[in-house]
Amino acid sequence: MTPRQKLAAVFAVPSHTWQDAPAVVADYLKLVSRFGMEETLRTWAEEYVRHHAGRCLWDAEFLTSNYQFINCINVGGAPFIFEYLIKQKLQHLDLLSLDIDPSRFPHVEDTLGITVVNIDIESPESSNSSLLNRFQCIVFCEIFEHLRIDLLGTMYFLKTLLATDGFLYLTMPNGIGKLALHRWMRGRTGPDPVSEWIKLRDLGHMGHVREYSYAEAHDVLVHSGFHVEKYIYRNKIGSLSDRVLTRAVPILSDEIVIVARKAT
Repeated sequence: MTPRQKLAAVFAVPSHTWQDAPAVVADYLKLVSRFGMEETLRTWAEEYVRHHAGRCLWDAEFLTSNYQFINCINVGGAPFIFEYLIKQKLQHLDLLSLDIDPSRFPHVEDTLGITVVNIDIESPESSNSSLLNRFQCIVFCEIFEHLRIDLLGTMYFLKTLLATDGFLYLTMPNGIGKLALHRWMRGRTGPDPVSEWIKLRDLGHMGHVREYSYAEAHDVLVHSGFHVEKYIYRNKIGSLSDRVLTRAVPILSDEIVIVARKAT
């Protein structure tokens, strides 16, 4: 592919939008209060739902509209808003949620009727033979940028969980999107390291370690034994000028959505 063809391919990738879902937020916040969390974690969960329910709704609608699967594993489920939404659309879905410490949410399984398993995907002890080659869909939304130990090893582990016909659904912030560029103009190369790392102490899980471009995520996936079937850019719906900009230059969008499968 010539440089001109590569540039044309970048601009050919579509950019989609999602918007707030106040009705979902209102309904789900009533359930969050029943999870049995301590106050700091509950405050985080409520804020997460307010800011991300619309994005999680977009994920659930995109998956159920474009793919067929009878089982699914969601990595890093907390605060479990995606589980709530996907089960509304696929009531008989065999759904498993992974969390680094489910004891933080003592009543979530009973409240939502889901199964939450204590697995740290960055730990070599995470391997469980009953999970290998099992899942038709692995949901890996807004987790890639949190990985802090062994990025390649973690992605390889995820591949071992996929069934032969399965797919990985990965979403992440765009490390070269317009919000990232705004940070750069303020003298920052990424999210504030203090506020992100302190989450380990305050919440029990890591914040953003680094945000990547599509090209960087693609290289990691290929090295780990995947091939990218599809990728698109995405934004929370914003001002008219933002919509015009990201429609004209999709690579400046703030989020990336990737669908990948095992390489043959």
